[in-house]
Amino acid sequence: MNNKTRLSLTVIACGLAIATGPGIGGYFIGRAIERFKTHDRTVVVKGLSEREVKSDLAVWTLNFKSSGNDLAILDQKMVTDKQAVLEFLKSQGFEDEEIKPATSSVSDKLAREWGDQKEVQNRYVIEGSVTLRTNKVDHVKKSTGELGVLIKKGVVISGDPSYHYTKFIELRPEMIGEATRTARQSALQFANDSGSRVGPIRSANQGVFSILGKDNYGDQHDYNEIRSLEKKIRVVSTITFSLKK
Repeated sequence: MNNKTRLSLTVIACGLAIATGPGIGGYFIGRAIERFKTHDRTVVVKGLSEREVKSDLAVWTLNFKSSGNDLAILDQKMVTDKQAVLEFLKSQGFEDEEIKPATSSVSDKLAREWGDQKEVQNRYVIEGSVTLRTNKVDHVKKSTGELGVLIKKGVVISGDPSYHYTKFIELRPEMIGEATRTARQSALQFANDSGSRVGPIRSANQGVFSILGKDNYGDQHDYNEIRSLEKKIRVVSTITFSLKK
């Protein structure tokens, strides 16, 4: 083969490489983009789990107070009031170990550094309290409607019970599992509509558990859950699933 022939073949080979190069490169680039898009296909869905539960613990602090100018008389009144509260609670079916009286406190209006002390009436204010901690939540609910017995005895009484659910930790795994299942159901519906298949979870946000009073009917309703005997526990999880063709 002479030099002229070799030169011609080299030119032809280079031309073929130049001509076919973009096509081959475009094929591989196209495949890479296709794989990227397939890999990146995801759907973000939310899963919900709710439970209605009944409180299993009640804490009720009953506060009582008296005011006057004779500290000795007030002290005796405090002893009488405390005894009346203790008798009331026991009459409602509560045990001694569930009832804890607190130490009384006294304030002297003449000892304060503000206000017109010349106009002070009922110089002393004496306060006491008794705290009930019990699992008899229904008894507590009923007893709140019987406080008139103490009022008739001259006891100035105040205080609302708070109700608590102490088994939340036991519900937590079950509710997270249910929220995940409902999220997957939503993802399956979406995949079915789009001609895809649901793959594994790409990321998950468990969400925040909320405890509401059972009668809470909206975010704008200020309903204190600790005053509700029955409660609603709720969690919303946000989960990202991968999608496959």
